[in-house]
Amino acid sequence: MTLTKTSPSGAPLISDYYYRWIVLLYGVVLQAISVGTIIYCFALFTLPWLDEFGSSRRDLMLTIALLQIGAGILGPLAGRALDTFPLRWVILTGLASMVLALALAQQVTALWQLWLIYATLLPVAMTLMGTLASQTLVSRWFTDNRGFALGVSAIGTNVGGIILPIFVSAWLLHVGWRGTLNNLLILAVAVVLPLTLLILRRSPATVTDERATDHIDQRVWTTKEILTTSLFWIPFCGLAPLSMAFGTLQFNLGIIVQDIGLDGDVTAGLIALTSVSMVLGKLFFGIMGDRVDHRKLYWVANAATVIAVLLIMNAQSLEVLVIATFATGISGGGILPLMGLMYSYRFGVASFGRVMGFGMLTIMAGAISPIGAGWVYDLYGSYSYAFIALIIIMLPSGIAMAWLRER
Repeated sequence: MTLTKTSPSGAPLISDYYYRWIVLLYGVVLQAISVGTIIYCFALFTLPWLDEFGSSRRDLMLTIALLQIGAGILGPLAGRALDTFPLRWVILTGLASMVLALALAQQVTALWQLWLIYATLLPVAMTLMGTLASQTLVSRWFTDNRGFALGVSAIGTNVGGIILPIFVSAWLLHVGWRGTLNNLLILAVAVVLPLTLLILRRSPATVTDERATDHIDQRVWTTKEILTTSLFWIPFCGLAPLSMAFGTLQFNLGIIVQDIGLDGDVTAGLIALTSVSMVLGKLFFGIMGDRVDHRKLYWVANAATVIAVLLIMNAQSLEVLVIATFATGISGGGILPLMGLMYSYRFGVASFGRVMGFGMLTIMAGAISPIGAGWVYDLYGSYSYAFIALIIIMLPSGIAMAWLRER
């Protein structure tokens, strides 16, 4: 029996109302595999790659920056593909790109070859089978409880970040980094391929209730219309600084811990705290997004980020750093649910993929800002000027959000 088997009358055995939760769970698994492998496991490969290629840490960190920049550039194209073609085949294309990337990565002999893979194939996988694909899928299946569904879906990235590194750490000890990449390849195919072919054989029924006709769910927005309306730019300019602040604090956390004079082991605990608080943030903003004005929720996330930055600037103890890290995770966890909510309620589901594709350009801001903060530190011996710049950017962004039209 398959999940899409019908009764003698022709109706599905599982109604759309219940089947959508299966689709939501699939989205969580999809992100756990893609984002968990590509993003969260990267740090575990850095030490063997440093030994293998003898490169500087700066050059090695460029690898992950190229991935995020590539994903940001490809986001609009991926979003258009998600709106135009069957989601099943788009996701399988992303899986094929990921499989090819992991297979080629096992054969590299120089760091520049990894750069090519992380700048080309892996961004394709990230955009076609990662968060963008999952949120597009969820937005189509959920008309009510959409915020909650988007929040739960976004947790998939953290699930992958918690589970996959455990396996990767063990595999690195037993089969080395090349063998570990091969195991990740097998895992991706074994999990994503059958689930995609099985679950995405079915599409949601066309929504015909009054709520759908009162909104713009079925309208197809052109690229020009998207890029010339404040409905797109106000959320984008509001969320980009949050992404910048989160990236700056998260990727420089180890150095900040060292500067304060704390033991290096503290960093691992703070990273774990970030993951937990991000899950709480995604659930909070997702659930409240169905009930509360999105602008008010954004102001909560913006305020939490400003508080985190101010605390980091003046942190001299572990207690202050813990509070700052928790606030960072809460606000960082809210970025994806807020983006999905703001855009889906204002642009509808027919154009959600391409709108979110352009919105994912905020990833580039989050990728570049840690590099800029490091440059400021090299110049002045402190992150303070970089943190002050972030606060200056966030304040007008918060004010501009007042002009975002209600859903």
